[in-house]
Amino acid sequence: MSVSITNTTAPPHASTAATTTTVDSTKNAEPLAVRVMRLSKPTLYQNIPVYAEEESSSSAAAFLAGQSHDIAIGNDHSVLSHLLVLPYSFGNVFLGEIFSAIVSLHNQSDQILRDVILKTDIQTASQRITLNSNDQNDSNKIELAPDQSICRVLQHEVKELGNHSLVCTVTCVDQNGEKYNLKKVFKLPVGKPIDLKTRFIPGAKHDEYYVVADIQNQTPSILNMTTVELEPSNSYTIKNLSNLHHENSEHSESSLCEPWRFIRPNETATYMFYLTPRNNITFEQLHSTPTLGKLDIVWMSGLGERGRLQTNQLPKPTPSITTTNLGYLPDLRVFLIRGQGKCYVEEAQKFSIRILNCTQRTMDLSLSFDNTFSTREQFLWIGVVSKQLEKLEAHQTYDIELQLVPLTCGLKRIGGLRLTDLTMRHTYDLEDFHHLFVLPKLVL
Repeated sequence: MSVSITNTTAPPHASTAATTTTVDSTKNAEPLAVRVMRLSKPTLYQNIPVYAEEESSSSAAAFLAGQSHDIAIGNDHSVLSHLLVLPYSFGNVFLGEIFSAIVSLHNQSDQILRDVILKTDIQTASQRITLNSNDQNDSNKIELAPDQSICRVLQHEVKELGNHSLVCTVTCVDQNGEKYNLKKVFKLPVGKPIDLKTRFIPGAKHDEYYVVADIQNQTPSILNMTTVELEPSNSYTIKNLSNLHHENSEHSESSLCEPWRFIRPNETATYMFYLTPRNNITFEQLHSTPTLGKLDIVWMSGLGERGRLQTNQLPKPTPSITTTNLGYLPDLRVFLIRGQGKCYVEEAQKFSIRILNCTQRTMDLSLSFDNTFSTREQFLWIGVVSKQLEKLEAHQTYDIELQLVPLTCGLKRIGGLRLTDLTMRHTYDLEDFHHLFVLPKLVL
């Protein structure tokens, strides 16, 4: 005979989450009681201060004298005491934290229970993880006398989002040899503690990148970001622009943020890293690496609870030039090596660009411009508008001087170049390689 029992109430020191219990027995009463309480996320005990007109007030003295010694009052005018109070419910569980709880098994029957087996598991959307159990082959069988209890402390590092379930399964045998099976399920919804957004900005030199990480606190408490590091791939070296004052204490003003960064709820902090290729890396090794590295983020919340998240490998930014190769590497890459970021309208501007041949063959290139792009962005190319370039050997570069005149004010995307490989009869369209902020002319 199977009886299904749903618990909707819990004692003060047990979880308030609803649980489902299944008892396989011929009796209606449960011989065992399972209680779970979380051991992390404590809070400071709050006193209710008693105010009186005089310190020697008989009513106030009588009230304070009647307080239990288990409650540390400390200061009559202070609300917070030095005692920690464990939560009455599971509360918020976040990804990257360590969930700690204590499971209590109590014999509430009037007989001795033998061969008691307690098994606890965490059930996620993808797997079932065993936390703590004693199997039937143990030489030391657990026996529980009436009103006797056993406790187990559980710890689990939360690595998945979504709903989790803490499953407690108990089996035992009574004095008559009858076997009991008890199962309780506690729901643990897991949330996302931070929202991470990454941006990639190409550097001035070939294959250099700025990696910008924006971290937003999505928890209800303040987070102390103890570590935010980018672990680079084997082809790159890294400089943490957020902690430059650790390297040179005399120039601490050049750092983007302090080493200990506190982030309030819904607040965002920005971290920046600079990646450069290693000196001993070859051209083929550098361009065969499709990733830049991964972020390692460690924080502490509340009263010191630690959390940690690691991202997947961050991919390199997608090149703006099309490719005919089978691999990741594009055929051509274009870099701005000289040029201003702002100018005045109708004033000619000069730019220098560098073209890199990323293939294993010699390319015979010609340069032209897409008038549709310049018309849309409202600027005009002047000077040389079509040119036959020299033959560009494999892995070599070629520099070109360009001139344009902006016709209107605003932020302009500079691009519209067309490079045609006469040997392969293939045209590469470069959408943009620079941004130019155009200001109105000053009228005196």
